Amino acid sequence: MGLLLGRFVLAGSTSAQPAPRAGATAATDTAGTIARLQRQLRTGPDDPSLLADLGVADLTRARETADPGFYTQAAQALERSQALAPDQSRTMTALGLLALARHDFAAALDWGERAHALEPDSADPLGVVVDASVEQGRYREATAAAQQMVDRRPSLASLSRASYLRELHGDQSGALALMTQAAAAGSGSAADLAYVQALVGDLRLGRGDLAGATVAYRRTLATAPGYGPAEVGLARVEGARGDLAGAARRLEPVADRLPFPATVALLGDLYGALGRGGDAARQYDLVHTIEELNRANGVAVDLELARFDADHARDPGGDPAAVVALARTALVQRPTVFAQDALGWALRQAGRPADALPHARAAVALGTRDAILWYHLAAVEADLGQRAEAGADLARAFAINPYLTVRDRPAARDLAGRLGVPLP
Repeated sequence: MGLLLGRFVLAGSTSAQPAPRAGATAATDTAGTIARLQRQLRTGPDDPSLLADLGVADLTRARETADPGFYTQAAQALERSQALAPDQSRTMTALGLLALARHDFAAALDWGERAHALEPDSADPLGVVVDASVEQGRYREATAAAQQMVDRRPSLASLSRASYLRELHGDQSGALALMTQAAAAGSGSAADLAYVQALVGDLRLGRGDLAGATVAYRRTLATAPGYGPAEVGLARVEGARGDLAGAARRLEPVADRLPFPATVALLGDLYGALGRGGDAARQYDLVHTIEELNRANGVAVDLELARFDADHARDPGGDPAAVVALARTALVQRPTVFAQDALGWALRQAGRPADALPHARAAVALGTRDAILWYHLAAVEADLGQRAEAGADLARAFAINPYLTVRDRPAARDLAGRLGVPLP
């Protein structure tokens, strides 16, 4: 299953587009596969294997098109396959992947564990267990399951998951080493390989290594021309280097072709930084439209919307109290460090830094070297007059990645000036 790699496919992720295969685009391959399976099912509508294959193909098509309607089609095929043959590990694993894509992590964990019980020697069900455990904040259990995956098969799928857990626990060098090994391990899928190669670029960019990130993204595009996550990565590099217009030009066709919320939001941020307020507002409105479409197709998007809306809570028309409520719901659903950050930032944006501080601290409790998490903590501490702590944490954010994001960099630099923190 091509979906069994690294981090699971988020509806709002910029890293959800498969790479084209040699001689044809992946979209053409998948569309053809779906058509072939549908023809076969017309003559054998009760074949559970064909139905499972169709469900997996629909999940892949959702990645390729950013169309969550394929999740609904996948659910129909996989649920029928499960009803016809209740004890098939592969179908259960696919149902777990569908649940991951829809952000139903409790269901995903259940399907993954059931599939693992049926096929304990297979690494594939463990991939679902790892991803679901991570998104439920069960990091110890996720680490144990990832180790079991590596023990069974040190492959692209297992090594990329181990890399992400290293990253969450603050080991950037270890994460990069494992992701590089994952890319070298390769797989039978060009899509998986391109995905992991682009993640190498993301890890380098997260460390502020613009040159290394550029090399990784260009290497990805050399083997997978037009691959969306690599194009997005290069746009982020250009934005970090101050070429905002070039970054926007690169991102525009990607956002048009694959309107994932994170890509659309980034384009809005670039427009805003360029002084194109009207264009930025239209992109931000589109983010909400896309997420509502995701929600209508069974995807839980509370955390994604909470993180986005917290950034925009002080914009004209923002509703900080509503964002806080949404972030609280997201934290209950997904008690992760990123949900803690979303609630902390929402409370800070609502003028409640004292309430925000415990959540901002919880967001860095694993030692995750994500510059935005540490910048958010510094901003909360500064609001409370904790200048020494704020200065130290802002300096840490700059040390991790001096470029932060296009949206956050101006405010972070202003905060540095107020705190006397040297600019990188």
